[in-house]
Amino acid sequence: MRCAIYRRVSTEMQKEEGFSLEAQKLRLEAFAESQGWKIVDDYCDDGYSAKNMDRPALKRLISDMKNQRFDVVLVYRLDRFVRSVTDLHELLKLMDMHDIKFKSSTEAFDTTSATGRMFITIIATLAQWERETIAERVYDSMLKRSEQGKRNGAPPPYGYDLKDGKLLENKEESKWVKFIFSQYRTHGSQNIAKKLNTRGVKTKKGEIWSDFSVRYTLRNPIYAGFLRWNYESVSNGQRKKTGEEVVVPIDQEDFVVLIDKKDFDEVQKIMKKRSQMAFRSENHYPFSGIAVCSKCGRNFTGAKRKRKSGGEFRFYKCQGRFKFGTCDMQSIAESSIEAAFLNIIEFENNTTSTLTTKENKIDYDIEVIKEQLKKLSDKKERTKDLYIDGEISKSEYTKRIDRIKIEEMELSALLDKQDDEASQNELEDFLVQIKEEWYNLADETKKEIIQSLFKTMTVKLVEPSKSGKVPVHPVVKITDYQFR
Repeated sequence: MRCAIYRRVSTEMQKEEGFSLEAQKLRLEAFAESQGWKIVDDYCDDGYSAKNMDRPALKRLISDMKNQRFDVVLVYRLDRFVRSVTDLHELLKLMDMHDIKFKSSTEAFDTTSATGRMFITIIATLAQWERETIAERVYDSMLKRSEQGKRNGAPPPYGYDLKDGKLLENKEESKWVKFIFSQYRTHGSQNIAKKLNTRGVKTKKGEIWSDFSVRYTLRNPIYAGFLRWNYESVSNGQRKKTGEEVVVPIDQEDFVVLIDKKDFDEVQKIMKKRSQMAFRSENHYPFSGIAVCSKCGRNFTGAKRKRKSGGEFRFYKCQGRFKFGTCDMQSIAESSIEAAFLNIIEFENNTTSTLTTKENKIDYDIEVIKEQLKKLSDKKERTKDLYIDGEISKSEYTKRIDRIKIEEMELSALLDKQDDEASQNELEDFLVQIKEEWYNLADETKKEIIQSLFKTMTVKLVEPSKSGKVPVHPVVKITDYQFR
């Protein structure tokens, strides 16, 4: 009888004896030999969950099954093959249609009789029921613990340390938590972040503070003695969650409350009021978000102030200094950046400009890139399946997803570059027109031009500004730039 063996592992932990791909192969070969079967092909899925049938080797097996390349499919164990009852029924029906048998080498599962088919279906049903029941129990258990004021794990919040399952006050961090809450009454989150950074204070992860991390701290009810569970941040987009957020008093006798409940509630009201007062500026600053500080690598943002003599003074501020307090770059007049920008648009003797020589020629196969992105998307879904199945930990899931995202971003960048590539001659002509018409253009038009052409533009201070009766603007130079 012609035999096809199918093997699968989904995680590192399954490389133990009896589960590894090599161990499965040895046992399947021995079993086939004992039955007098001839192995005609070996189908192997490495790193795939059995939650569904979206597996390359399994797809190939199904294709060969339709072509009747073998008479029996041999697996080490049923859960190496499928876990879903629906998938099992579909495969059994397909096997029956093409007169293909199924056999497990370690279990009494076969499809040579009606009783065998019934038994294997019942076992698969129980396996799926067990998986879904475990998932429900885990959620219900975590919900119950949270409602009782008990933590469900996770790292300790800023201001506390975790010891023997209890949150203990971290004296050094707790003073900064109190500082954040007291400052917020009269200062914004961005201003508070800057103050913390200038004092050398780091977050729990050892990173610098941002307005988001300050607001996250201000919203955490743990400081008032309340435990929050099933809370989802939307800083990086909406994320689905099951059930409602739970906020209850924490169940710990020696827990140290850092912020009075009345003060905490008052801060929440202030935050809500300020968010409702937020508005979008209609001012147009061409280099805002594109110009980058050569000292700290952070973006410049545009601003203006009224002159005593009338009119307004437009300038750019380094976010490293004014938002995070980690840089000493002075404010740069807009006219200084404009002069530096126009200075690099030069074409002499019909030679390639200094701008265009920085633009590398793109020569990539778009279809190959799209196919790689599709594979990464499939890989991401498989990783999610492994996590849902409980076959990888949350930390391992996060590591894998992060690696996939980095690969996706790199490939997407290549695709964008390919799509947006313009001819060098067209770019040169366009830049010449910009230089000639720059001072006749409206600020909004200038912004559209800069934002559409450049990703970044590094600005270096050559000569600082000079104050006095006749102030002198700083002299800067653009040392590097990247096209979109």
